[in-house]
Amino acid sequence: MVLLGRVVVMSEQSARQVRDAVASREISAREVAEGVLSRIRAQDDELHSFLTVDEDYALAQADAVDRRLEAGEQPGPLCGVPFSVKDLYDTRGMRTTYGSRVFADRVPDADAVFVERVRRAGGVLIGKTNTPEFGIYIRTVNDLQPETVNPWDPGRTTGGSSGGAAASVAAGFTPIAIGSDGGGSVRIPAALCGLCGLKPSFGSIPQGGGSVGTRRFSAAGPITRFADDAMLLWQVMSGPHGSDPLSQPGYLPPFSTLAQRERTTPRLGWIGDSGVPGAEADVIAAVRAAAERLSDMLDTPLRSPAPSVDAARFAGDFYAIMQADRVSTGGAELMADPIRRELLTDYSRHQFANGAQISGADYSRAVETQTRAQVHLSTLLDEVDVLLTPTLGFVAPRIPSDRSALPEDARRGFVAFTFLANYTGFPAATVACGMVRGLPVGLQLVGRPGSERTLMRLCRDIQEGVFAPPVPARYAAPVS
Repeated sequence: MVLLGRVVVMSEQSARQVRDAVASREISAREVAEGVLSRIRAQDDELHSFLTVDEDYALAQADAVDRRLEAGEQPGPLCGVPFSVKDLYDTRGMRTTYGSRVFADRVPDADAVFVERVRRAGGVLIGKTNTPEFGIYIRTVNDLQPETVNPWDPGRTTGGSSGGAAASVAAGFTPIAIGSDGGGSVRIPAALCGLCGLKPSFGSIPQGGGSVGTRRFSAAGPITRFADDAMLLWQVMSGPHGSDPLSQPGYLPPFSTLAQRERTTPRLGWIGDSGVPGAEADVIAAVRAAAERLSDMLDTPLRSPAPSVDAARFAGDFYAIMQADRVSTGGAELMADPIRRELLTDYSRHQFANGAQISGADYSRAVETQTRAQVHLSTLLDEVDVLLTPTLGFVAPRIPSDRSALPEDARRGFVAFTFLANYTGFPAATVACGMVRGLPVGLQLVGRPGSERTLMRLCRDIQEGVFAPPVPARYAAPVS
């Protein structure tokens, strides 16, 4: 355990290391929380990764963990581990805004199911991370506070919509964070910040405890520096719950039964073209090189199941469902209320207006296309167990001065490699695999439903044998 005085250097520590140190009484949960809060006070003014930090709230939770240990209770799997929650999900007693001025003062009286599970496992909630309003935008910017910037270069974006979560973990504020992923919103910021992130299989983690989203595509998921921590957090969060019938095994789509039996050495496939223009050749080459090193390390051939992911074929119908769902889950009511409508960001109004134009026939056609996308991705995985692609085709872009609503074509470059996993319900992970022009790039791993353990084991292999988890230089040293 690396300490400075009695302060944990969180950028150097895994959640498992923190848990073990607290459980063994090497350090108290309160001391860990105090160190985290001190670092956030000192450094988050430049990152804007948190929307809400409640120090008294966090310390009270840490004290409760210490009291349970003193009483001889069995420590949980996340005993004393600080964590954050993206501000799209409800947290009992802590402000939850959905990134919107409409809900700026809202304090829920109940947790989202998976948040409650993390608490019960001993996790200490530090605060709520920044998000674009309702998770709608490709940058982490809203009307509540300044935009979240990238810890590797404050002039660049973290992407969206879990950009606050990714920036906070990359800066070493907490070792684990809960984000959400509706088209790549865990994997994209994780990749741009040099982290590991997981979008689990459809139904793996119960949904609920949020607003204005799409139940068909979105899933809560972990963002961490270390792959083993992502696996641990996913295990704590996952499992059926009565509040969400879609999380019950009997309600999962039939294709979920197609999960491959886990092999000692999974068969790997590589596709470096998304079918959407805008990728940078040096980024694709760096990610391909990492995929080749992984295949060499595992002594398994790197197959090529197709020349392209062919994402452009499905993008329009994917967005049709997403936009219509956002209207039906709260957008219509917000637009109908003149006072609330005025409080919305331009990009939310733009999205809700687009979604309101989608007809029932359009929606039905898009659902049928979703089935074809499931068959398409299953076919790509016919001869391999895990599909490897870039997570994005470029490094973190510079932040432009204009934040007006973007046309869909501008968004598609960000999600070109990621959205098919959401559209189909397949699991996908990202792990940092190299640096291009001083910025991290990510390798995406996609598997059949139920293959999360295989994906995370491969992420760990990459971290141990291909590319160690990077830390931005300015956040590697302890705060004095």
